[in-house]
Amino acid sequence: MERVRPGPYPTSISLFANAVFVLAALTGLNGVVRRLRPRWALSGGGLLLVYSMLSIASGCAGMDFLQCLMMILGHAYHFATPENRWRELFFSYLPKWLVVTDTEALKRYHEGNSSLYLPENYQAWLVPCLAWLAFIAALLLVMMGINLLVRRQWTDKERLTYPVVSLPLAMATRTGEFFRSRVMGIGFGLAFGIGTLNGLNYLFPTIPAIPVKHFDLSPYITAKPWTAMGWTPVAFYPFAIGLGFLLPIDLLFSCWFFYLFWKAQKILSNAMAWDINPDFPYISQQALGACFAFSFYLLYISRRHLREVLRLAWQGLTEQGEPGLREDVITYRWALLGLVLGVGFLAYFSRAAQMSWGMIGLFWLLYFTVVFVITRIRAELGPPVHDFHRMGPDLMITKSFGTANLSPNDLTMLALYWWINRAYRSHPMPHQMEGLKAAQQSHSPLGIYVVGMLLAGVVGSAAAMWAYLHLGFRLGTAAKFWSGAGYGWENFGMLKTWLEVPTDPTPAASYAILAGFLFSLFLLGMRLRFLSWPFHPIGFAISSSWSINLVWTCLFISWLVKLIMIRYGGLKLYRQALPFFLGLILGDCLVGSVWALIGIVLGIPTYSFWGA
Repeated sequence: MERVRPGPYPTSISLFANAVFVLAALTGLNGVVRRLRPRWALSGGGLLLVYSMLSIASGCAGMDFLQCLMMILGHAYHFATPENRWRELFFSYLPKWLVVTDTEALKRYHEGNSSLYLPENYQAWLVPCLAWLAFIAALLLVMMGINLLVRRQWTDKERLTYPVVSLPLAMATRTGEFFRSRVMGIGFGLAFGIGTLNGLNYLFPTIPAIPVKHFDLSPYITAKPWTAMGWTPVAFYPFAIGLGFLLPIDLLFSCWFFYLFWKAQKILSNAMAWDINPDFPYISQQALGACFAFSFYLLYISRRHLREVLRLAWQGLTEQGEPGLREDVITYRWALLGLVLGVGFLAYFSRAAQMSWGMIGLFWLLYFTVVFVITRIRAELGPPVHDFHRMGPDLMITKSFGTANLSPNDLTMLALYWWINRAYRSHPMPHQMEGLKAAQQSHSPLGIYVVGMLLAGVVGSAAAMWAYLHLGFRLGTAAKFWSGAGYGWENFGMLKTWLEVPTDPTPAASYAILAGFLFSLFLLGMRLRFLSWPFHPIGFAISSSWSINLVWTCLFISWLVKLIMIRYGGLKLYRQALPFFLGLILGDCLVGSVWALIGIVLGIPTYSFWGA
């Protein structure tokens, strides 16, 4: 769907449509099996385990994970020319065990009409793929360790709601009640009907359509400084409206308000001619500062829990017993062990690739700060999108320290690690935490979920590598939005610029990070002091991302509807209406998946419920 075909792009949103589709199919099949052979039927926990494993595997195979990696592995050696001077600039710094160097195999890979299963083809990719697969396994292990350490604090003590997993939980654990709900059926029918009609319109244009996909307003804004707003789409995606209804009202308000706030910054910068610096007003840096502030706040409120985690893991149970903590003690010990082993391997891997120790520590500290905050955002608030484009430690380090002050080896590894930092839409760590929540809600053994999700991540990554190479050698990647015109140009073009035109530190970028940090602390302080404070610091952070452009109007609609319902109908009306919005999500995901499957089976372009 996401590379060979032009969409849909399920891994660019929080709730993967393909995983929802499979869960719905399994739930229906499970109902039939339960009638015929009750002992063969899966429990709700079993269904949720399948869903969680599929979500992890899909995230690893997604747009901002394996798809990025596979584009850059062979890009440098295939596209190096005397004109771009890549060979002279950075080939001596590229670890040969992390990239594909066989130019003949790369030629066949880009041109197609070949086969992965020829020795001269697969042997060229074997060592880099195995090395990166080990890297991914360690990365997933560290993420799982962090999730296990904070799970009790978030789930039991703070009682976070995990909105993204609300639909899968309802489908798997309240199957009869959920699918028999008339209110859910209305929402499902509305979304499924819109998708069906639009899909038929795509194939037969004489059939009318109901436009829900994004429509850009910027061509109608022609006067300065308003043109600085740039791309401003309006859209009405049913699934995004449904997901938005699950969010707290203050976050919904903050998402669309701060989206317009960022636009206002651009307009003001243009009016004052401050945008003579193309990076001004450093929106990504301000949002990164917000992430730092929120992570600082999370660690502060979790300090007692983390101290207790370390005590239990080190000392075990007291002599008095506390038998209810026995499972936690085992969990914390294994989590800390996995965390230490994973971090150790990532440090060893980076050092073996000639990254300096100082850069190793700084890079991974910043990386896990960002993904930790994203996981918390999903657990507490559950926005439909969270891409955080251009907020990775690679770009922040080079801006703040200057490329002139960084070694070529460090810059090269920052460019190679770009694939895990380009964006964070399909990141597996939030899905791990939601899987742990599913285990608790379904009263399933935690260990099975942990092992299952780790296994799914590694096996899913290996399967994605195989699928990418299989299709690449057969179809030719130069003919698709792959290595021929894809992400490989971004990271190696960026590395070329870093090495050819060394830059000094950019103080304004660091000041922007500090400004975002202080402003977010102010928002947090006001939220703690005034219960009615409407501005959420997370809305400030995620509204800076690219994907929020596509859903800000959907979130505005959800905010307005939810505000009216709660104000005039109270919590009772909200609970009565909730199945309708879950139905919107389910209907949109299912009809989008059905059209994608029809297109794949028949080999024809079909309607994409999300994306271009």
